[in-house]
Amino acid sequence: MLFDEVTTLIEEHTRDELEEQLTELKEEQEAVASEFDASSLEEFREQLAEEELSASELRERRNVIATWEAVNTELALVKHALHLYGDVVELTSPKNNSSSSFA
Repeated sequence: MLFDEVTTLIEEHTRDELEEQLTELKEEQEAVASEFDASSLEEFREQLAEEELSASELRERRNVIATWEAVNTELALVKHALHLYGDVVELTSPKNNSSSSFA
C-alpha cells in the first residue's frame, strides 16, 4: 500500500512539485507547532493531558492532533517519493524493456 501511494505521487507530480509540496507541508507542521507552543506531536499530546481544558478546547485539540497526524503522514509519503523518484521513473519509463510492471 505504501509503495502504491508513493508511486502514485511520483506518477502524478514532478520532482519540483514534490519538493514544493514538502515545503508546504513542513510550513503547515511548523505553524501548528508554533500556534500551540509544541515542538512535536508527542509534546502536544503531553500538553493535552497536563493542562486543564474545557470539553470544547479538548475537541479542538483532538482536531489539531488529527491534522498534525495527517500532515506527518503526508510528509513521510512525499519524502519517500522524493527519495525513490529517480529509481521509479527509470523503472517505469517506456524505454525500459523490462517485463515487470508496477500496475
